[in-house]
Amino acid sequence: MFRRQFVRYLIVGAAGTLTHLLIMAAAVELASLSVTWGTVLGYLGALSLSFAFNYRWTFASSRAPLATFCRYTAVSLSGLLLNVLMVNGLVGLLGIWYLTAQLSVIWVVPVTNYLLSRYWAF
Repeated sequence: MFRRQFVRYLIVGAAGTLTHLLIMAAAVELASLSVTWGTVLGYLGALSLSFAFNYRWTFASSRAPLATFCRYTAVSLSGLLLNVLMVNGLVGLLGIWYLTAQLSVIWVVPVTNYLLSRYWAF
């Protein structure tokens, strides 16, 4: 059960990551928004997609959807804060290109979010 659930989580995470990167790149490159706003918008798009698939497919939760979404959102917002701080630190302090910065921190948040999602949110 745990292994299958983790593999499903990784698949949903990959879809969420792709969603995040596409929205972020579009926001920065096409809409001329800041890296911070690109990261936020990308993260919110990934949040919506990830909740829907994790609720039904990964964790097959029986909890009330609204309460679960609130918990999942709390988990994700803590991850968003961590992500924004790390990306902006790499961009602002080290001068790393924003997409390279995002790709370099992309593994930190999912690990913490999986554990919090499994044991608290869902």
